Amino acid sequence: MNHADRPDQAPIPPHVVRAPGPLVLALAGGGCSPGIFGQVTVPGCALRAVDWMQGAGPFTPPAVARSLADALALRTAPTVLLGHSLGGVIALLTALARPFAVQALVISNTGPNTRDHGDNSLPERIRHHWTPQTRRAFLQACFAHEPPADLMRELERYLGALPADALLEAVEGLRRMDLSQGLGAIRCPVLIAHGELDRRRGVADARRLAELIPDAELVLLPGGHTPMVDCADAYNDALDTFLARHLRAAQP
Repeated sequence: MNHADRPDQAPIPPHVVRAPGPLVLALAGGGCSPGIFGQVTVPGCALRAVDWMQGAGPFTPPAVARSLADALALRTAPTVLLGHSLGGVIALLTALARPFAVQALVISNTGPNTRDHGDNSLPERIRHHWTPQTRRAFLQACFAHEPPADLMRELERYLGALPADALLEAVEGLRRMDLSQGLGAIRCPVLIAHGELDRRRGVADARRLAELIPDAELVLLPGGHTPMVDCADAYNDALDTFLARHLRAAQP
């Protein structure tokens, strides 16, 4: 099926957003298994990882965000989005598309655009040299510290099973975007929980987001591109403090 044959919306399964109370939806970066959120804890909330790279696509950030925004339209209980890397852009776009459906955002290791992205050759590698060795190097660059062996095996399995053209569509879609002019419209509480040892997305990207999003909180964590794995305790502490202040305190 080519791009013209597909509806301009990547379907999000309805069951993903079904929860009677507060719901935390986690969106991993392009090519990353949702397993990166395995150590995340959100007491008092249901936590579900959205595997947004499955199905027929399309997989561009705007298409996935539209589908997620539509799926959230009927929710009445609070919803928080955790977005990592490319998943962070999807989370931001979803909040812009459906502001009353997203009560808070937690964004990790992304930026308003890819101007200063530390891996600008990624699309060419996916297109021409996406070997097991190249895929492993891509995954290793996601961490400042060696991840658990079982998680690394899951990440390699997931990325190896992912069609390269789907990943390329997502990555190239990201590189066409610049959210700099739109982020001022976000009104929900936002935590930018950024791994400061990231080799792809430097602290400057996190600071740009914090400047562009009204009242965003920036916390630098002792991890790399994937802080919810690299420094899970610090990530969970920052998340718990943020949710207690902006979500749980508002619950009856």
